[in-house]
Amino acid sequence: MAAARPWSSLHEDLLHRIILLLTCIADRVRASAVSKHWRQVALQNPSPLPYLVRPSTARTESYRIFGRFADPRPYLSAEGRAERFCGSAPGGWFVGASPHGRGHALLNLGTGERVALPDRVCIPINSGNIRCPMMIRAAAMSAAPSSGACVVAAITSTRTTMAFCRPGMECWTSLPAEMTARPNAQDLTYHDGWFWAIDSDDDLSCYKAELSTSRQTILHLAYGIGAPRTDMAHGEIVSRYLLPSASGADLLMVRRFISPATGRTSRFQVYRLQKPQVGRPASWRVYKMTRQLLFVGRACSKAFDTRHAGNPGYIYFLDDVYPGAPHEQNEYPCADAGEWDCSIPGETQRCLPSAPPSDTSPCIWYHH
Repeated sequence: MAAARPWSSLHEDLLHRIILLLTCIADRVRASAVSKHWRQVALQNPSPLPYLVRPSTARTESYRIFGRFADPRPYLSAEGRAERFCGSAPGGWFVGASPHGRGHALLNLGTGERVALPDRVCIPINSGNIRCPMMIRAAAMSAAPSSGACVVAAITSTRTTMAFCRPGMECWTSLPAEMTARPNAQDLTYHDGWFWAIDSDDDLSCYKAELSTSRQTILHLAYGIGAPRTDMAHGEIVSRYLLPSASGADLLMVRRFISPATGRTSRFQVYRLQKPQVGRPASWRVYKMTRQLLFVGRACSKAFDTRHAGNPGYIYFLDDVYPGAPHEQNEYPCADAGEWDCSIPGETQRCLPSAPPSDTSPCIWYHH
């Protein structure tokens, strides 16, 4: 019987440092496969990177993105079962919509806490206001519900297109009649005290909602930036994501290109917002991805800085580009998901745990 190789039983403290330096998911998978000892240390030192959550009417499941199905899975509260997830935030919080009459809610899948949100939006008309049912396409939070500063913004499928509320309100607040939102918003995020939404023309709208029982004010700024010049294949689909940079200093836009021939993601582009200055309008500038890890998904994107100069930058993406409204889908596949290496711009690779299709909503990132 061959003797064990010395590197297969490295001292745990040294191995712990090695594991923490592995920011690429594929590298963590390879490291955890070296030996049983390496695998145990890898599981004892979980990455700060998000988990992958697959919603289902039967059971919502989570996966360690560098693990195997036999590994212990992060605990999820049963509150997430059958929910349609519309966005996620740090601390284990999700914005959910229930198909069983429980309405919209903020859900914490780690603790099981559920904070109810209204299911109707107040729309201003000439003679006053009317309350209408609303369908959330994507939603973002400004803070945890317990902070007292929590505001939720939603891209909706109703005529309002944008709506805002705080926990405890009886109805969502829509934009004032004189304030028009773009009807083709694709994603939104919370950054620097504002909610930001991106549309299919790469234009930005940002909102600040000041909501109380006595006063409801929404501030609005629009940036008509337009699309960066890009060579595109005929019929190529572009999907957009917004997220703050890892440092919080920049607002990033990620453009995802899907090939019409294969129906799969082929490449990405990353830009940062250059805000308007005297004599210069707002613009999108190419963002340097060195050391960066971006996890992109609809209203659930997050950036990390690896602090490792040799890291070219990676984007991890979910299968969340589909036609139609959220409630029109019967099945949400998990096929076009994986990793894009910035040093190999023309290809993507599958590296996330394989999961069967969901019957409630696309897979989503769980920021624990």
